[in-house]
Amino acid sequence: MLGDEISPDTCRFWDMETCDVLDKDLFRKGESGVINAYSQVASRILDEEDKEKWNLDL
Repeated sequence: MLGDEISPDTCRFWDMETCDVLDKDLFRKGESGVINAYSQVASRILDEEDKEKWNLDL
């Protein structure tokens, strides 16, 4: 078995419709909105059951 971390810190994410950057480049460029971008990624990959389980309001 092999495992690794998949997160906005280790991957590149862009919104397909707006081409907005949703990954570590926001932090590197000193742009605001890092938490918002990471929340958007989480809301797209987690289903409602996971959001409820982890008490996330995304």
